Parts: sequence; C-alpha cells; structure tokens
Amino acid sequence: MVTLDTSAQPTDSGRGKTGIAPPPTMKRGREMLPLVRRATAALVLFWLCLVAALGWWISQRVATQWSQSQASSAAYEAETTARVVDRLFTQMVSVANMVASQSQVIQLATRYREDQPGAEALTRQQRAAQFTTDPLVRKVGDFMDALASDLRYARIYQNNLSDDTVTASNWAAPDSIVGMIYAGRIYLNNALRDGSGHSFGIARINKTPSYFVASRIDDANDEVQGSVTVKFDAPDMAHYLTGRHIALIVNRQGRVTTSSSEPFMLRNVAAMLPAGVLHPSDDDDGEALGDAMDIHPVAANGIADQWLVDGKPYVMKRQPLNNTHYQLLTLASLEPLAAIREQHLWTAVLVAAVGTVLILLSCHILGQMVVRRQDEKYAAMLTSALNANLSTALSDAQTKERQKVEVLGYIGHDLRAPLATIKGYSELLLADAPPKQQGLVKTIQRSVKYQLDLIDELLEYAKSELQPLAVRPAPIDLQALLDDISDYAVSLCAQQNNHFHCHVSGALPRRIAMDGKRLQQVLLNLVSNAAKFTRDGVVTLTVNARQEGEFCVLHISVSDTGIGIDLAQKPDIFDAFQQIQAEGGSTGLGLFISQRILMAMGGSLEVSSTAGQGTTFSFELDVPVIDGSGAAPASGPPAAGGWPGQPARPAVATVAAVAPPGDAALDELAELALHGRLTDIEGWINHHANGTAHAAFTAALLDRLEQFDFAGIRSLALHSKGSGSAGTAPQSAP
Repeated sequence: MVTLDTSAQPTDSGRGKTGIAPPPTMKRGREMLPLVRRATAALVLFWLCLVAALGWWISQRVATQWSQSQASSAAYEAETTARVVDRLFTQMVSVANMVASQSQVIQLATRYREDQPGAEALTRQQRAAQFTTDPLVRKVGDFMDALASDLRYARIYQNNLSDDTVTASNWAAPDSIVGMIYAGRIYLNNALRDGSGHSFGIARINKTPSYFVASRIDDANDEVQGSVTVKFDAPDMAHYLTGRHIALIVNRQGRVTTSSSEPFMLRNVAAMLPAGVLHPSDDDDGEALGDAMDIHPVAANGIADQWLVDGKPYVMKRQPLNNTHYQLLTLASLEPLAAIREQHLWTAVLVAAVGTVLILLSCHILGQMVVRRQDEKYAAMLTSALNANLSTALSDAQTKERQKVEVLGYIGHDLRAPLATIKGYSELLLADAPPKQQGLVKTIQRSVKYQLDLIDELLEYAKSELQPLAVRPAPIDLQALLDDISDYAVSLCAQQNNHFHCHVSGALPRRIAMDGKRLQQVLLNLVSNAAKFTRDGVVTLTVNARQEGEFCVLHISVSDTGIGIDLAQKPDIFDAFQQIQAEGGSTGLGLFISQRILMAMGGSLEVSSTAGQGTTFSFELDVPVIDGSGAAPASGPPAAGGWPGQPARPAVATVAAVAPPGDAALDELAELALHGRLTDIEGWINHHANGTAHAAFTAALLDRLEQFDFAGIRSLALHSKGSGSAGTAPQSAP
C-alpha cells in the first residue's frame, strides 16, 4: 500500500518531492488575470450592445402590435357606432315625414298656411296666444309632445310658409316656441323647396347645439302648406357614442357637432378629413366653423392615420354616414404607448444591469479559479490517494461485516444442535409418559419446533443480509394451528394470572394455502403483547371465517383488558423499536415484524384502544381454500386431543426402501443423532453416504436433517441395520 505525506503543501519544494511539475508552456493563474480582465470587458460590451439592440427590437414590435390592436379596435368601433348614428338620423327623417303626413297636421297647416297681415308687428307671446286658442293647435301640440318624449327629441314643431311656429311639442311650457318666426333657416327653406332639410346649429333659447331635420307638408293637391321640424340635441345624441375610444360626428366643414369627449365639442378637425369630403362654408346655412384644433399627422410604427391632436397622439378611423352632411371619426388614444416604451426601457436597463453584474461576478470567480488552478491539481492528487485509502478501509470494513454475519450464522447453526437434543429426548419421554403428561411433553416439542423455526429465520437473515421477510404459502391445517397457538397462549397468559379465551365463528375450512409459520408468529406476538400488558384480566383470540368462492376471508383479532393505548397522542406503534410503555423489557419489534408479515400476506394490522380499558389488534386475510370441509365452530381453548371434529393425525408414516451403508456406520449415525451433533452428522454424510448406491438413503437422511429431526435420523439408522441393500424405516410426521 502506498503511503502519502498528507501534510505536504502545493509548493515548489513539494513538486520536487513528488516529481510532478506543470508543462513549461502552462501559465500560472496570476499570469492569466490580464487576459481574463480583457475578456470580461469585451463580454460586458457585447452584452450591453445585445440588450440594447434586442430591447429596441422587442419594444418596437410590441409597440407596433399594440398600435395595430388600437387601430383595429377603433375601426370596429367606428363601424358599429356609424350604424347607430345612421339609424338615429334615419329615424329623425322618418318621424318628420310621418308627422307631416298626419291629416290633422295637414288640416292645421292649411288653416294657418300664412300669417295674417300685421302679424309681424305682434310679439311672440301675442302670436302664441292667437294660435293656442285653437283646439286643433293644442291637440297637434300634445301629439308632438308625446312623440318627442318617447323618442327623446328636444322638440317637434310646425311652421307655416311665413316661417312662423304654429304649434310645438312644448306649446304649454313657459319657454314655448309657438309664435316664434324662424326666418332665414336654411333647413326650413330646403324643406319647402326640396321636401326635406338638414342643419346643425345652436338653439336660440337654450343655446344647445342641436340637429334639425325638416319635412314639407303637402295637401291633397300637392300644394305646399308648411313644414314639420324634429330637433335632436347633440348632448342627447352623445349618449349613443359609447365605447372605449373617442367618437366624433363632424359636418362637411370639419366642425365637431357631437362628441363623446367634451374637449372636442364644437371644435374644428378639418385637418384630419380628406379634401374631397370638405365643403366650403356657406353663410346662408348658419353653421359656424368652430375653433380649429392643433392637428399634425404622425408617421410611426407603419400605421396610417396617426395624428397629434393638441399634443396628444391618436390613431383615427373615418366612417362616412348615410347622411352625407356628416362623417364619423373614431380616435384611439396612443398615450399609453409612451408608458409602455418607458417600461421597456427600464426593463432593458434592469436586464443589462443584472447581466453585467452576473458577468462580472462570473469572471471574478473564473479569475479565482485560474489563480487556484495549480493548487487544485495537487488537491486532486491528494484526494486520489485519500480515496485509495478510503477504498481499502471500506473493503476492510465490508470484510469484517461479512465475518460478523458468518459468525451469526455459525452461532445460529450450532444453536440448533442442543434444541434438537431436547427434541429427541422429549420424543423419548413422550413414548413412556403417562397420558396426563403427554400434553405437556407435546407442548415442549412444539416450543422447540417454534424456536428452531426462529433460528432458521436467523440463518436466513445471515444468508440474505437483512433481506425482507419471505412468505411461503403451503397447505396447512388451520384448526391444528389454532390448537398449537392456544396451548402457547394459555401458558403466556398464566404468567400474570390472566385468562385466555378463543372464539371461532363460521365453519373453518379443513386445509388452506398460507404460510402457517408466519401466521403463528404474528398471533403469538399479539398474544404475548396482550398478556404482557394485562394483569388479572382476559385475553381473547377471535377468528371469524367467511367463505367467498374459492377463498376464505379470515378476520382475526386479539383483544385484552389491559392498560390500553392513548391513540390521541398518535404513537407510531408499528415502527421498529417503538415501545408502548417503558416497562416490560420489550424491544419494540413485535408489532413492527407482525405488520411487515401481514403486509407481505396481503393484509394490514389495525388497532383500536382506549387508555385504561384495553386494546384490540385485528387483521383480515383472503386465503385460498384447499379442503373446504370444516368442523363446526368452536370456542375456548382446545382440548388436549385437538379441536372437535378433527381426525387424529398420524405420528408415523413409512418411506420407500432405501439402501443404507453398513451396520457400523449406522450405529455411529444413531449415536450422533442421539446427541444432536449436527456438524458431525454432516461429516458422516460426506464420508459414508456419498455414493450412488446410497442415494435413496442419503435423500431420506437429508430430508430429516433439514427438519432437525434427530429422533427420525436415529430411528432411520436403527431400522436400516441388517437390511442389506434395502430396508424400510419409519418417518416422523411433519
């Protein structure tokens, strides 16, 4: 084994001792620092340029997509709002035509076709008094008032050829316009001339911007008798201009007649309209141009119709109306775009700063790594040597661990011999024991067999090195198994003056397929725990059998009247080395092992308990039925002769003729079996029974040896003497 001086330091003298030196071309770590610094500066510059270029591109793309989204939204909103406004104007024309065609309206227009001479010299109130004395004037006025209220019009009124107002929807109001002469109104002149007229203007009385639609009144001879006007105030129409964006109704001179935003109302936005749409101002129409807004076109993000209106950016969508006097403009604000760009800028700055810090930190770490590169080489060499030493130590530890397992196997192996001797002598005692003592001797034999089974598990552990507990189903007699467990339970319960009861409900099947040894181990663990924590009480084993097809469902419980468990504290009683009470001297493995066994058999251990009143452990198993013919249910400890209905089990069976060795060898074998000398018997087999002539005898002998049936081995040896090449021998019952 190589010895290393672990105290050596990675110095020049150390390199001389170990004989390891770097190549001449290899630079020391501190010589690489200038190169690392230059690379760091270049990387930082590249990162900043990358973030700037990529951030600008992403910001432009996001801004363009957002602007396009605003433009699409404005276009859709312009289209839908235009349909609403067109419907409003169409409705005004229809209402004016409908009122003008009413018979009473025509009758009233014919009656007051022109003012009487001298009417112009009268005041409005005097003319109104003359008109309203006529019941027909009041009736038509009431009709107009009801219609205007339903349709939310400002008013509806009727004029004669002298432009005098004959009746109106507000004829009875203090601010009635009856008797008012509207001379020079272009919409009235157009209506009388062309049949209909349109105009926008400021009302004289309430100074409200309004739309006026007039329709001519003709009599049956198509002679002009007057006109009917529908007035719709702009603020009322603005209620229909709802949406996310600003909607403007603009006349042919670019004046905003209705707006969903107050700053645009009655302002002039002609700069945003195409030249072919604008119409020069006509002083006769009475419409003013309004104050012009500060409007400039903007070309950005590849989107048309972007405008700067009074310093604020908008994208505009224009929609012509069916009424050719007006256009609908929808303005989507682009002001949030500045905040979005600012957010992008700060995000880019943050990313650039974080990236720069990470680059500087990484390069600093890289520089430190370069500086320590040579030291790390020596550390790697020392680590390699240390790993070799650790591997050697680990190998030694594994060897010692294996030796411990082997010693455990040897101990378990040699423990079987004295137990086998006890078993052999107990069989001799059983042969001469009186009937009253035979039951006790049989109990001793079963205890010995149980201990031998546990030693087998110890050997299995030694062989498999803590492999999981194996479950090997085999045909068993369930009633006989309960018989054995009850015998043990009576003895365990008597130690602290407890009574044991066994209750069986349902017909037990005769034979089932399961690991009887494991089931016995579980039940004895549970009964032992119950007896340990119960004094002057009762321990009860309850078995309920229920047939389900080819399977039998066994519900088994062990209950006691002992100290109980406080389950409210949630103790982990099924964990290894967990003790319910500090007293009792238990290792805390019984319930853990029982739970593992039951889980391997397809069940699970359940517990119910009340502190001071007792505990019940229960589980349920589904087992295949081999022989379903069962005895009647029984309860209580079984009699010495077995459970009711159980036939007597044969104690001896015969084996086929075998060819034994000579009589002297058989006498030696009988002597070894009498004293339970397991190792010597194995040596005897290797010496005397390894030939083909003794194959059958050797098989029978090995079968008994595997069961540690030393009495059977002795009986086989004695009965085979003098049989020549073949003989018969009795075989102990399993």
